Amino acid sequence: MIDWFRGSVYFLHKPIPAGRVMSIEADGEISWECAKKLLVRSSHETSLKIKSANLNHQGVATELHIDGNLAKFLQGHNVFGSRDLNQLLLLSFDKLLELFADHLHGCSSPALTRAQIKKGAYKVKMVDINQMYDVGNDQSVEAWLHAAEMRAHSRHGRSTSDKGTVYLGKTSRRWAFKFYNKWREMLAGGKTHTLPVYLQDIGLEEFSKGKLRAELRILSKELQQLGITHGYHLTPAKVDELFGFYLGKTDMTQQATLLDDDLLKLPRPVQATYQLWRQGADLRNLLTHNTFYRHRRVLKEHGIDINSMHLAPEHNNVVPLMRVIEAVPVGIPQWAYDRGLIAA
Repeated sequence: MIDWFRGSVYFLHKPIPAGRVMSIEADGEISWECAKKLLVRSSHETSLKIKSANLNHQGVATELHIDGNLAKFLQGHNVFGSRDLNQLLLLSFDKLLELFADHLHGCSSPALTRAQIKKGAYKVKMVDINQMYDVGNDQSVEAWLHAAEMRAHSRHGRSTSDKGTVYLGKTSRRWAFKFYNKWREMLAGGKTHTLPVYLQDIGLEEFSKGKLRAELRILSKELQQLGITHGYHLTPAKVDELFGFYLGKTDMTQQATLLDDDLLKLPRPVQATYQLWRQGADLRNLLTHNTFYRHRRVLKEHGIDINSMHLAPEHNNVVPLMRVIEAVPVGIPQWAYDRGLIAA
């Protein structure tokens, strides 16, 4: 899906009053000035930043700059969404027309700009592309992130981590990846991540549990080098191609240990015993007599007898980091369409 977009549409309109930013030299001379961006809130209590730009000789703005999370602006959430950038921008433009009718009507026909957006005739300066992967449970997402923090790297160097999010190329001016636990992000709170009240407890939180989120950001310099300057370059197929291409630039050959649901149902000390047994360890030589039989009693309630050696040690839960995100990404559930949670 696409959520964050930065770019501009061609549209004649009265400059939106938002104030100006100036740089004043020591002698009082103004070296430069520009219009400020205006924060626009939708009915979902999410926002975009917009700015009138490129004033002509009549003082009319010829472009409208748009910067923000289109998915959240339209849907109130970005758990899942569309890869159709033209449609997302078109719907966002329509909302802006409603909110700023006095300034965005009268100079140019909105129908003309809408037709241009449908064709992709607008500038693209930055775009975020997201994919979600089902890792099974919350603990496995955290295990994957921990392994990626320690071992993943790209041409930018080793990964870095901040508040549970793993970054590759965090400070790059061209492109970057970040990986995080979508469910925990939603539970963390804060006005940027908390769902609107009317979207809470309807399935979005539960859907996100056990999901790893991968987010690719491509900035202006990289887009220009790729020859991507306008919306018509970013078809849904191209969006998928770009995501796969940059994911291939990351080195995730190291392994992470994912945890299965049966293991997570056990008491913590017994979890370690069960894990060792699955890997073929001789537990009689590793555990004290009392611990061995205490853990054996608990595990037998689950149909497991650690008194017998595991004849075929399992290593299926130890997988390369890349294998997790080479799997088919999580699709949009039908109930999301049924409840009108997707901008379309």
